[in-house]
Amino acid sequence: MSTELTTRYSIPFTPLEERISQEMPHLSEALAALRTAMGPEDFDKYINSLASLRKVDDQLLLITKKEMYRSILISRFLPAIKTAFAVNFIRIVNQ
Repeated sequence: MSTELTTRYSIPFTPLEERISQEMPHLSEALAALRTAMGPEDFDKYINSLASLRKVDDQLLLITKKEMYRSILISRFLPAIKTAFAVNFIRIVNQ
């Protein structure tokens, strides 16, 4: 049995809003509108914690880390998300 120490590296989670501003700044305005519609606390809990967000034409894909968050986004915030991102189709999945 080896007694060597293995170093584990982890990358700290970056909130979605910060990742979008760097990677897809054209979506920042939609995120700001969604923050206003949802309120800052719900936005930080359910949107800033998303693993991923992708928009293609009038379709939006959201990937959550928890099934519970997926259910809440669908039941409480779907119309606000559609309006903020000007999309007709949203798919929300969890990892």
